[in-house]
Amino acid sequence: MTTLTKKKGIAQISIWIALSLLLIIIISPIFYAVLASFKTNIEIFTSPFSLPKNWSFDNLINAWQIGNFQKYFLNSAVITVGGMVIVALVACPAGYAFAQLTFKGNNLLFYLILLGMALPAQAIIIPIFYQLRSMGLVDTLTGVILVSAGLALPFSIFLMRNTFRDVPKELRESATVDGAGEWRTFWSVMLPLAKPGLVALLIFTFMNIWNDFLLPLVLLMSKDKFTISLGLYSFQGEMATNYALIFGGTVISMIPSIIVYLIFQRSFVEGMSSGANK
Repeated sequence: MTTLTKKKGIAQISIWIALSLLLIIIISPIFYAVLASFKTNIEIFTSPFSLPKNWSFDNLINAWQIGNFQKYFLNSAVITVGGMVIVALVACPAGYAFAQLTFKGNNLLFYLILLGMALPAQAIIIPIFYQLRSMGLVDTLTGVILVSAGLALPFSIFLMRNTFRDVPKELRESATVDGAGEWRTFWSVMLPLAKPGLVALLIFTFMNIWNDFLLPLVLLMSKDKFTISLGLYSFQGEMATNYALIFGGTVISMIPSIIVYLIFQRSFVEGMSSGANK
């Protein structure tokens, strides 16, 4: 018994050590970028891993003003919020229908949608570009919103289907007996119970769209329509030797994702866990 306990203790310690090393590997670049954003160029090269001598927000302020990040920030916010709204409005009813309703071709249609998860955006970006050009949506925020939402839908529907499958069907049947229609049952009974999955969906969609680089790079040409990731790439080319400002712009681009994840971390984990049960 004592030997078994020791083995379990050693295994737990090994897991904690491995996880701690993994955490250090993941956090180190972020930590370095944040520190460098408060340093001068000289400090970055002479003492890259030390704390800044003077904690100043000048790099962040200058990057925001010189790099036109306020415009990039607004463009990313419009694209991200628009994509999240479309994804939520489509994925929630679709996931509910696939999980709770019985109709001919339910599974076949669902698996056809899942094929979208196996198709990388890089493989279809050229047809997407020509399709949007024929619709007059190239170099528009609307075009990026529609494509971003479309590419996010397969996984989003998959997540919401599994989330709604965790909700007992007896609740839907009870609502039907009480005289509630299908939409009333969905909005008033089922959707509130699927809140953890919905929160996870919105966070996941936010992260993907906000940090996306490929679609804005291909679909946007005008600089005043650049997103935060594309604007940072352009800013890096303009300020090739001013690493302090580049790190300042990098930190600006990271702030929204970090804030959203820290605020909704628990709901995100709960939602992903419930969506993985089936």
